[in-house]
Amino acid sequence: MFEGKNALILGVANKRSIAWAIAKRLADGGANLAFTFQGERIEKNVRDLAESVSSPLVTELDVRDDAAIERVFAEVSEVFGGKLDLLVHSVAFAAAEDLEGRFTDTPRDRFWMALDVSAYSLVATTRAHSPLATKCWSAGSGGAAS
Repeated sequence: MFEGKNALILGVANKRSIAWAIAKRLADGGANLAFTFQGERIEKNVRDLAESVSSPLVTELDVRDDAAIERVFAEVSEVFGGKLDLLVHSVAFAAAEDLEGRFTDTPRDRFWMALDVSAYSLVATTRAHSPLATKCWSAGSGGAAS
């Protein structure tokens, strides 16, 4: 079903991640996958999982950094010949202290960080994906969800 499709997976943390379940299904269907990770703490987990599906690219990405987003999509473009059929965005963040207690006690700065990482990053990464998806559409490969 996904034979020959190229996908970038954002948000894998470990083998229990929703992003990993999606990635595994895509890989089982024949897709070529690239992965990002956020920080050294989860890098080994992501690299090990990516290796299990023969991923040609695993790279660090802080979704709050527009230059890093541009860098990652340039790397993906190079690895996948300028075409990216699928973008899996499974990124979310909230400060640990904001997951306990009352929601209304969340300070504004931590709320905005959670919103930036969890929601705006979809806008930023979809914007970066769009030129690569357009190449897929014009090539008749079925398009992408951008």
